[in-house]
Amino acid sequence: MTAMDDRLGHVVKSLEQELSGAKDAVLRPMGLTVPQYSALLVIAETPGISGAELARQCLVTPQTMTTVLGNLTVKGLIERRTVPGQGRAMETTITRSGKSLLARADKKVEEVEGLLAGQLSKTDQATLRKLLEKCRGAFAEGKASFAESVEAPAARPARKAPAKKAVTRPAKKAATKKTASRAKKA
Repeated sequence: MTAMDDRLGHVVKSLEQELSGAKDAVLRPMGLTVPQYSALLVIAETPGISGAELARQCLVTPQTMTTVLGNLTVKGLIERRTVPGQGRAMETTITRSGKSLLARADKKVEEVEGLLAGQLSKTDQATLRKLLEKCRGAFAEGKASFAESVEAPAARPARKAPAKKAVTRPAKKAATKKTASRAKKA
């Protein structure tokens, strides 16, 4: 057992990567990525959701969600419309073909998640959910204290740009004078 194996965060991250890899393996043949699947799932449950809210629910950055939404739109799986009076905000809905693909993809993802759930009794699953939520709560409560406990790096004095040295070209001036005197002699 390595030192990393004793770290709870490492175990959680390792499980997340295994689960994500298994989902990716069943979704890839359908032409979907895990973030695209997640977006379709949330859009189907929340028609009209904004891209920013969708990013929060899918646990990705707004920039990543912009790419995901663009790809889903090109594939014809979602439609996006501007909302009058809402500035640049767009309303997102799933298309008929998006619903069809989501239904097939969701069955495969449920099979993958069933492998995880199959390792635990119903009671253990409920306990695991409670424990994971308790762990998440520790971070939600402690966000401000984390920011305070991390010291900002010491301010470095601004560096001055090195002074430019004057470029002198005495050799060139001398060469020019010689050429000029030769021209007069010729």
